[in-house]
Amino acid sequence: MFFFIGMHNSFKDCGAEGYHTCTRCGKVGWWRLIKETTWLILLFIPIPVRVRYYCQCPGCGGTSEMTKQEFEEAVRQGRKENDGEI
Repeated sequence: MFFFIGMHNSFKDCGAEGYHTCTRCGKVGWWRLIKETTWLILLFIPIPVRVRYYCQCPGCGGTSEMTKQEFEEAVRQGRKENDGEI
């Protein structure tokens, strides 16, 4: 009997979060909102195990963790700014 099992990470770029200064590298720029999902692959069936929300520095790639609510609010704010509502 064979069991096929594996792990996979997927990353989704959800837009720009805001104009910040990085505390690591000092670069000022628009940070990207990233949603990272870790999947367990069991017999070719993907099962989400963990979802991580964070924003990422455009310079050094440093990250800052966010809660799901903070992430969703930042995505909504980014869309409003891009649509010219603000």
